[in-house]
Amino acid sequence: MTAPFMNAAFVISGLLLLAGIVGIARAPPPGGRPVARTTSAILLGLAPVGLIIIGLFTLETPLRHLAGAMLVLATPVASFLVTGLHLRGVPGWHRFGNRLLLASPITLVLFILYNASFSQATVAAGHGVAGLTQRVLFVEILGWFVAMGWLVYRQAAASTDNSDDQELAK
Repeated sequence: MTAPFMNAAFVISGLLLLAGIVGIARAPPPGGRPVARTTSAILLGLAPVGLIIIGLFTLETPLRHLAGAMLVLATPVASFLVTGLHLRGVPGWHRFGNRLLLASPITLVLFILYNASFSQATVAAGHGVAGLTQRVLFVEILGWFVAMGWLVYRQAAASTDNSDDQELAK
């Protein structure tokens, strides 16, 4: 009964997250290697594409639905690593890059924990903790996207304040 609403929520969430990643990818000042910047943006964009796929393909088409889930839950391990390495070379983003390097193995451990706790028979019986471990993994992954967006917002606000101060000084 609620499936159409959940599917719509996944698709809309994926589109909003993808729009946020475009903004995040364009925000940092030049630095690091251009190829790493592009690679980071593409890898970060895989998670929202996975959300969209989850919303478009339900468990009635399990292969596609699970492929979307893997994009959301597994690719951040690589995207956080590559993005963290890239951001370490960007002025003002070094510390956050280091934090993303830490997020990558944390995400991997949570992904392994989720997979270890998942049993189709247990889930079908309405038992187990796979739903809980999946939500913890989702919150951790999406939390890093929120942190990236917040950092971009803060830096944009600071640069706007500085340009306003420069205009007043003229």
